Amino acid sequence: MEPRAFESCMSHPHSKATREADRARVVAIDAEIHQLEQRLHALQTEQESCQSRLDVYKYPVLTLPNEITSEIFIHFLPPYPLCTPMTGLNSPTSLTHICGKWREIALATPKLWRAISACYTYSEGERLARVAQTWLERSGSCPLSFQMGACHPQYWPEFLLHRQRWQHVQLELASEDVVLIKGPMPLLETLSLVVDDYDYTHPATSSRDFPLLRAVTLDVAHHGNWLPVSQLTSLTFEQVEPANYYLPLLQDAVNLVRLHLIDCDTDVPPQRILKFDRLETLVLVSSYLLGSASQIFETFTFPALHTLHVSGEFLGGDPASSIAPLLIRSRCNYKKFSSQGNVVFRRSLFVRPSPPSRTLRLRENILGTREGTSGTHCD
Repeated sequence: MEPRAFESCMSHPHSKATREADRARVVAIDAEIHQLEQRLHALQTEQESCQSRLDVYKYPVLTLPNEITSEIFIHFLPPYPLCTPMTGLNSPTSLTHICGKWREIALATPKLWRAISACYTYSEGERLARVAQTWLERSGSCPLSFQMGACHPQYWPEFLLHRQRWQHVQLELASEDVVLIKGPMPLLETLSLVVDDYDYTHPATSSRDFPLLRAVTLDVAHHGNWLPVSQLTSLTFEQVEPANYYLPLLQDAVNLVRLHLIDCDTDVPPQRILKFDRLETLVLVSSYLLGSASQIFETFTFPALHTLHVSGEFLGGDPASSIAPLLIRSRCNYKKFSSQGNVVFRRSLFVRPSPPSRTLRLRENILGTREGTSGTHCD
């Protein structure tokens, strides 16, 4: 029936013509439904076929043994003992959001959770304290590396419970919390400690509590006598002044191989010469003038020295005169002297009768030196 005829019949709903039109329309609709059902069935069949192929397909990365995937996850993070943030794309937590299998593998890999950076704003402290507790649990029995800011007292109790596993630790503590660093820490190798006040109670510790401790960074040196300084091979003082605060510790640090003085006072009072038989690397760096390196060079002797880094502020206008007492007295064996800056040294300062076997490097940044000028000059 033509559309116009059908519309005409609809204007008389009880007429014979209308009934015939309805019957014809029902037949047409049935035929159309049948066609659509056939099309729907064909689409459903095609969908099931595609899904079936997808279900049997395995992505190559998901076919790897769990042990290999776990090792890849570990290499996704910075090398241990560098710490990772507890949240964000660079956190191992992001690996748990990819798929169910990866989540299972990540949660079953303790090494992913052993290096913790707990340095966030104070407002995040309470929530992230719970996250830190989760990480500590996931890390199992692994040695721990962590850094923690002084503004997060919420973290402290949880980390103290795991001090038997501390290996590499960076702490910024309130003075009243320093005393809590006590008890055996059999795995501790490196410790960096910043305290917000020079006046604090010493922890009750002994060398037996830190049998493996070898590297320490302090900004509170005059209170560092609770540390087993004699067993250290690396010691760094940051922003310590006056020099009398760190000198007593140096007198006992007989096994040092590396010594760094960063932004520290170098106005060393007259005293007996201190000899460090094993020290190979000396770093004197300052962003502002606190003293002259010549006083350090006149006080210490380093027979094994082969690497020296000194910022130009320490050397003044006559670098050769500053460094000469140290080189002559120490008689350290070295093979090469290099410097940055347009500075002139006398060759006689660097000649030794014994066969050279070491390398001495002096780095300078002397005011007035042209940018880009570098080299060694001996006459």
